[in-house]
Amino acid sequence: MNAVKQLFAMYGGLKKEIYILCFGRIVTSMGSLIWPMLTLILKNKLGFDASQIGLYMMVLSFIMIPCNLLGGKLADRYNKKTMIVILDLLGVACFLVCGFMELSIMTILIYALGSIFQQMEGPSFDSLIADLTSADEREKAYSLSYLSMNLGLVLAPTMGGLLFENHLGLAFIISGLADFSSTILIFFLVKDIKKETNDEEGIYEKKESGALWKVLLKRKILLFYFLIASISGLIYAQFNFLIPLHLEDAFLEKGALYFGFLTSINAIVVIFGTPVLTRIFLNWKDISRLYLGNFLEIFALSFYIFIYDQFYLCVISMILFTFGEIICTISSAPYLTKRIPSTHRGRILSLQNITSMVIGSLGNVTVGSLVDAYSIHFVWILILLLGILFLIIFYFYQKWDKRSYQQLY
Repeated sequence: MNAVKQLFAMYGGLKKEIYILCFGRIVTSMGSLIWPMLTLILKNKLGFDASQIGLYMMVLSFIMIPCNLLGGKLADRYNKKTMIVILDLLGVACFLVCGFMELSIMTILIYALGSIFQQMEGPSFDSLIADLTSADEREKAYSLSYLSMNLGLVLAPTMGGLLFENHLGLAFIISGLADFSSTILIFFLVKDIKKETNDEEGIYEKKESGALWKVLLKRKILLFYFLIASISGLIYAQFNFLIPLHLEDAFLEKGALYFGFLTSINAIVVIFGTPVLTRIFLNWKDISRLYLGNFLEIFALSFYIFIYDQFYLCVISMILFTFGEIICTISSAPYLTKRIPSTHRGRILSLQNITSMVIGSLGNVTVGSLVDAYSIHFVWILILLLGILFLIIFYFYQKWDKRSYQQLY
């Protein structure tokens, strides 16, 4: 018991607003029933094939490009709490409307609109955490935020799998009500936070004026980082794209339930693994942790080359994949925010999300077409080869990063 207390004690000493935001994420995640099931909804309920699903995801990603950039601009220019509340309420309205509609492509489009509003609030959440923490606290704050999100996800995917067949409308309603509860908490319990002047900002975080493109041209290494992060995003995207297709192919009508079970395992491992891995790797450099995390994700997905209907191997793969996901997540935002001016955090964080999303979705169109033309097994082999190429490129990128940001080493 003392060991557990000591493990979670590292999350102490943060500002109370961080804890309120994290608690709001717990509540929101409790209602995340739809997104993990979206691939199966499109396939089983609406009759899409794999390439059509990939195309839908690509179109949605392209629509999100200007919306994410707008979300980043709003985060840098206006009060972040206000942006979170307004965008959350718009998303909630969309989800509740979906719950009372007969399922159709229009339902999915309205749900996509709600998801866009929620994506737009992401830069406000992430940059607000950076504003409220020093560089030394940031790993712990983002770790706690990620842990909070997954605390709410423990039962949500399994519940979504159970509601999938006969009560899908109820799943939309639960998602909307959970998000609304989170919005209420933030509205009443988070004070009207203005952008703070942080005396502990790192040397590379000093405020700058000027357009986003001017800031990035001074840091060309970040443009290349966005590219390799996008390859990583494409590989990670197979969690919600190729894995459910694999399970549906192997287990037929039980595929949705099994995928919900795997997603719940993912959340459980995050809950117990996040504080442990944060503590173990706290003294590692951000970029070294990113490399290890990506390696574990790629290694875990390579299991599916040999897996077909051996579900216990799917469980082992998911545990390893989640270890990699945890390490990447607690490292990504701290890595980036230590290398960019605080005045541009929202826009640059949103740009990273956009590039990862677009490349991931474009890749999924190709992945879906290859599944239809060849086989899932063949596509898993290609994913592994892409992962090996990514690891080689990232190895050399680390050396460039060390030369560019010497004072962080």
